[in-house]
Amino acid sequence: MQTTVTKSAWLIPLPGGPPVEPLELKSMAGGTVLGRHELCPIRLPADADQVSRRHARFTEHTGHWRVTDLHSRWGTFLNGVKIPPNRDMPLSEGDLLRIVPWTFSFSTRGVPQRALQLVDDTATAAMMVRSHARDGVIAPLQDDLLNLLLEGASAIHAAEDEKSLANVLMDIACRGTGLPNAAVLRALDAAGRIEIVASRVGPTLREPTAMGFSRSLLTTASQGVLAEMSAESSDDFSQSIIRMNVDAAICVPLMLGATVAAYLYLDSRGGSHAPRQLRPNASGFCQALAKIAGLALANLKRLDMERRGAQIEAEMTAAMAAQKWILPRGIVQAGSFTCSGTSRPGEYVGGDFFDAIVLPDGRLVVALGDVSGHGVAASVLMTATQGFFHAAVTQHGDLARAVKDLNAFLHPRRPETIFVTLWVGLFDPKNLTVSYVDGGHGYALLAHPDQTFQSLSEGDAMPIGIMPDSIYSVVTKTLPPHGRTLIISDGLVEQTQSDSGPDQPREQFQIKRVQSVLAATKIEDDAVARLFEVVYEFAGTQTLSDDATAVLVKW
Repeated sequence: MQTTVTKSAWLIPLPGGPPVEPLELKSMAGGTVLGRHELCPIRLPADADQVSRRHARFTEHTGHWRVTDLHSRWGTFLNGVKIPPNRDMPLSEGDLLRIVPWTFSFSTRGVPQRALQLVDDTATAAMMVRSHARDGVIAPLQDDLLNLLLEGASAIHAAEDEKSLANVLMDIACRGTGLPNAAVLRALDAAGRIEIVASRVGPTLREPTAMGFSRSLLTTASQGVLAEMSAESSDDFSQSIIRMNVDAAICVPLMLGATVAAYLYLDSRGGSHAPRQLRPNASGFCQALAKIAGLALANLKRLDMERRGAQIEAEMTAAMAAQKWILPRGIVQAGSFTCSGTSRPGEYVGGDFFDAIVLPDGRLVVALGDVSGHGVAASVLMTATQGFFHAAVTQHGDLARAVKDLNAFLHPRRPETIFVTLWVGLFDPKNLTVSYVDGGHGYALLAHPDQTFQSLSEGDAMPIGIMPDSIYSVVTKTLPPHGRTLIISDGLVEQTQSDSGPDQPREQFQIKRVQSVLAATKIEDDAVARLFEVVYEFAGTQTLSDDATAVLVKW
């Protein structure tokens, strides 16, 4: 079940890729999937063969967004780094997301409305722009330029942040090329809107915006190559002096792997009207300088991503410790009933919980809940849910009342995109019955001695917390003299097989395989442990894609 709210973010295409409109990401329960499959909420063109059918998922909680690569064939790159499959990575404003052949800028502010606009000089300057291959041979630098490059490399790698790096880069670039004006630019979209990260201008210009940045140069540099415009690059360059008041300009991309992160832009605007050529080796010097700056920028981005990862790891460790405190330890015995269970998170802290409570009159209460979503938010809500329900049912032993009170407790407190599914059963050893409430959960099986199965999922109750006035009725079933009841979470039945290709539909474990495992396991053996073994083998890993919980009651 998906609940849509008004929170949104945007993937804004940057220059260098095929034309595509900005992509709006809407906050939805379970996340928003991007890919080229027709059922994806965010769909890229079907002929984009480097985009997987289900490429990446975007999730939001309390204004914080994350991206998860869904085992895509060609990968998802965040700030030039390929992110591991099936692992949430936090997103920050302005992050660069590379999904070949596009580079997107992530924004929670929407498509930029106020920004600098490139000068559309395509008609007059396109023929005067000369590009230099990114990996082309750089002519040997003179000793003074080589020494300056070494000086710049040391200062660039010592920069503690992107603004400091940009300032050092501009200083060295102006000294090496002789061009008086420099700016480090960042593209905001593919329509020619840019922002100035840092700038320095010569004595004849008061504001960096007076440089009038060339669309032709930026368009060429967006392909990952250096672009230059000078008197020697065109026989008709005198016309450009009149129209643009510039006789030399260079634009070189700063690369994060294959992603254009920013641009170093230099020009002679504001100088004399006498045409002049760039200094010898100016282009080669800028290429070498940009490579050094790109490595330094990549290191800053890597440190930032490590910081984000360390923060998430600390949150996860704390949440996992809290979860271990509240789950039952060992086997719980109530008359003829024996209860055991296991809950294992996926790659993150879990949103699953289970509980086994022996009431004063000898009856056994078994509960299994599943909080939608992942991470710390789901874990915190899980802890609150388990604690409230445990206290309520221990106090009076009335399932319907306890679930109703839990719903009233969660509804005003839960985030809009999060809810709880719950199965809770009351096992009576005296009357040999089970009375249960199924709050939108649906995964409970009664295994009879003859290996037939009965689903304990009657009732049409809503998940917990969605509606403030939901009615939760109790269903009572007579149990056979001997048998087992298995309650599981959807992380087991929905686990996908390991050998499916990234663009192929993945087969799920499904409830029939759960029944087969239970039927093949003797009543005296540990059916829960065996079930996890089979699921791990099916998945090809012990790190499952979702939280997985199984609770077994046998008598």
